[in-house]
Amino acid sequence: MAEGGTHWVVRLNGRNRATFFLGVLAMLALHLRHQQVGALHWTLLVLQFAVYPGLIYWRAVRSADPLRTELQNLLLDGFLLGMWMAVWGMPLWISFMLVIAVCLNVVIYMGMPGLGKAWAALGGGIALVWLVAGIDFRPDTSLAVSLLCIGLLTLYLLFFANAAYHRGLSLRENRKVLGERLEQITELQARLQEQALHDPLTGLYNRRHMDTVLARELATCRDAGESLALVLLDIDHFKRVNDTWGHLAGDDMLCVLAGQLRDIVEGRAMACRFGGEEFMLMLPGAAATGALEVAERLRRRFEREPGLAEGQPMRATLSLGVAVAPDHGGSARELLLCADQALYQAKLLGRNRVVPAAAPVGEDAAASAEG
Repeated sequence: MAEGGTHWVVRLNGRNRATFFLGVLAMLALHLRHQQVGALHWTLLVLQFAVYPGLIYWRAVRSADPLRTELQNLLLDGFLLGMWMAVWGMPLWISFMLVIAVCLNVVIYMGMPGLGKAWAALGGGIALVWLVAGIDFRPDTSLAVSLLCIGLLTLYLLFFANAAYHRGLSLRENRKVLGERLEQITELQARLQEQALHDPLTGLYNRRHMDTVLARELATCRDAGESLALVLLDIDHFKRVNDTWGHLAGDDMLCVLAGQLRDIVEGRAMACRFGGEEFMLMLPGAAATGALEVAERLRRRFEREPGLAEGQPMRATLSLGVAVAPDHGGSARELLLCADQALYQAKLLGRNRVVPAAAPVGEDAAASAEG
């Protein structure tokens, strides 16, 4: 649809019809000047070629379906012009010009199947006059009228070509805009999809994504004969952190820990916020010894650098449980259960320590973890 709800075809045809019909009226004045044409004939000509274009444009604009009405108007044009051609005696150049104009209009908007409708409309108008009054064939036109017909038809074709050119420019611009918007939408969808995989506070992957990746990596490691280590960690007494320094400071501490985890991960390794103050570190290809070393380095670093609250260093520690596939299970559920049990043991043993899955519980184990 175009501006104001009027279809662009209605506006284009309304403008072209009014211009072309006025040109035809001027040409007819030259053609009929030496013929005995009465006042009624001239009145009907003025109504047809000066008033009629405005009336059918008004009809199309106010129609419930402007495009369909305008296509009907094109066939009405053909019928009425066929009648006038018969009334004038089928002058060759005038008839040729009008037939081409009618067929061009119909084919442009209805395609080649519309050509038959155009011929039917023209033929219907000619046949009606023939049946009612007969046709006095006068095919000759003066050189001036013939040249004017050629010029008018040429201008009409140029008007259509110019309109098609600008329409093509508009369509190309619209395609360009749509392409840019599609790229923006695609980029936005990618960002939204990526955001859906991350924890909004820390920027680490969320548990849902980690569950998917963990299952896939376990299968990959199993097929390759590799181990996979899982480290489950928790900030000790995190409620005390919030109560002492406030929830914003607690959020800052979570972000500090997330940054330290990001410093660890490389290759296929991945860290996620498991929930609340709990985090998980997945280390494909890592054996138990290597995973325990990574966990211990993380514990010591966090103890030294837990973050600041109003410029003052906060104090906090980590408890960590480590499980390794296939030793502690072949599925994600079994591995998580073992890592969680190891983390629970770390809490029981006094916190601020790394405990491997199935580690012995007792003073010796506590001393070992402290070391």
